[in-house]
Amino acid sequence: MEALRSILAEKIAAWRTENKHLIQTLGGNAVSQVMVKDLFRGMRGVPVVVCDTSRVDPEAGLFIRERPVNDLLHCSGEALFYLLCTGELPEAAVEQALREEIERRSKLPDDIRKGIEDLPEDLHPMAQLSIATLMMQRESAFQAAYGREAPRSEYWEYMLEDALNLLARLPVIAAGIYRRKLRGLDWIEPQAGLGFSINFARMLGLSNPDGHFEEFIRRFVVVHSDHEGANASVLTARITHSALTDVFAAASGAMNCLAGHLHGRANQESIQFILEIEQRFGGIPTEADLTAFIREQLDNKRIIPGFGHAVLRGPDPRYRALSQFGRQLCPDCAVFAIAGLLEKVVTSELKSRGKVQNPYPNIDGISGALLHYFGMTEHAFYTVMFSVAQSLGLCAQLVIESGLTAALFRPRSVTREQVRRLAEKNS
Repeated sequence: MEALRSILAEKIAAWRTENKHLIQTLGGNAVSQVMVKDLFRGMRGVPVVVCDTSRVDPEAGLFIRERPVNDLLHCSGEALFYLLCTGELPEAAVEQALREEIERRSKLPDDIRKGIEDLPEDLHPMAQLSIATLMMQRESAFQAAYGREAPRSEYWEYMLEDALNLLARLPVIAAGIYRRKLRGLDWIEPQAGLGFSINFARMLGLSNPDGHFEEFIRRFVVVHSDHEGANASVLTARITHSALTDVFAAASGAMNCLAGHLHGRANQESIQFILEIEQRFGGIPTEADLTAFIREQLDNKRIIPGFGHAVLRGPDPRYRALSQFGRQLCPDCAVFAIAGLLEKVVTSELKSRGKVQNPYPNIDGISGALLHYFGMTEHAFYTVMFSVAQSLGLCAQLVIESGLTAALFRPRSVTREQVRRLAEKNS
């Protein structure tokens, strides 16, 4: 961890200087213009936060620290976290040291394990994950530092300490929830030397022929690890942390947001739609039959899950990364085949109607299909999988925000009458 701490100290000092320079030289310049419609449409597309860990290009897709996400599919979770924090991939020795540091922290305290065991069986897995995350707060280094009035310029070091504990334990907690609460099986303990992604795959306990499930989880973690700083769940975490909360409270808030049907649950809605098609047609439909079905759904104003994107206007490279993997592994699997057929049929139909800004499938259109193929038929758990992967980018962003002593997020609200007056005045 010392290598990560050392380079972060250098980077944060430089970023603080850069922020100060930007405010001094360009502080009065406009970045964007907020229109009346933006106020009523969730501020979609309006720049509201600064985030260097990743960005989405409308045509080229997701870049993590200016690297195309599909160039990073080989990365371990530890290497990815280091990259997200610093902008640099670690040398092999540094990556191994970070892996060993995270593994050292992975033992779950008995009270947290018991707390998970005592949760109601019918509580949604995301609610269980959120509660378990908050249970870790009692050991927060950040809270202890705040209590002894440590200088605010040092807070990021304690946030990093908490972040490493969260990253170490979250896969253990998630896998425990899956096995104990959803399958009634024993926990599988983490194993030294495997790392974040492979250990997570192993602890879930699903079939892993020829290491294919482990390789899938590695890719799944990479493509879900970070997605700018203003998607609903990450923004929730950043706002929560801006009030000087710890990593655990901020991450729990993000999980509660991610659990929403318009955000992290989209992948389970996509797989349920695929299974609906499989049941309706008794297997894989013909292209003609599926086209007629999709036209009927669109005519009835049904949103096709797994398609479209808030920012992208071209194909989603994350979808391509997982679909290529699936074509090599399970081209004859009915669920995967239907997902591929949907890509062809729905994209063509949406293009022909000309009303959709992005007619292509997104990551949710394929991730659930492959989780289902590997035997994870408990669809309510899919959002937990998303959250575990997202924790890498979330923690990196929160450590950096703490290092830059980010201000309390406090935009102003206005009444409808004030909107009318301001809009008329500025027209």
